[in-house]
Amino acid sequence: MDKQKLNKDVTEDNLNHTFKNILLLEKLFILEIKKIYEIEDGISEINHYIMSIANRAISLNRGFVTLAESNNYQSAVSLMRLQIDNCLRLYALSLYSNSSEFYEKVLKGEHIRNLKDRDGNKMTDNYLVNKIDKIFPQFESLYKKLSGHIHFSSEHFSFNNKVDNGIVSISVGNIENLDISKKVDYSFNMFLVGKDLLSLITEYRNEITN
Repeated sequence: MDKQKLNKDVTEDNLNHTFKNILLLEKLFILEIKKIYEIEDGISEINHYIMSIANRAISLNRGFVTLAESNNYQSAVSLMRLQIDNCLRLYALSLYSNSSEFYEKVLKGEHIRNLKDRDGNKMTDNYLVNKIDKIFPQFESLYKKLSGHIHFSSEHFSFNNKVDNGIVSISVGNIENLDISKKVDYSFNMFLVGKDLLSLITEYRNEITN
């Protein structure tokens, strides 16, 4: 994932185009799942795991677009962090020595952060983020930024503050009035995270094909 500078030269058309691309990922997720299903000739444990992540990803994408279209970006952005979580949970599967055992442990409710990869390292979020960042540059920086949207932080002050000629206006309960460039930036990053997840699923499909 390449870091994108905030592009000020964007319009509502760019935003709507990004929404369409986010929703288009749904078809690509389903296509990959179908291919994996055909290769494995049915639903295997790992297929079930990946299908569940893909299903969650599709729901998050739909939810993001619905919230963003109603200008509720404060809620929409938090879904980006959950999409990153999907990437972490899927990547953890590839690091564990026994995929069937991993599946069973997760199914029984064990936390992935307490499981160790094949090199003996606990698969905490920070560890997984650092590993994925080597595949998708700037993944870690986006993870840290979005974590600030999950836990109340300075990120939330920008949603209800407006500065005009040195005068600060603060509103409560009003529709968020974000600049179009911020809307496009948030939406484009949601698309990029979804694309990263799709790449991880495709990589698994390529591995079982060869």
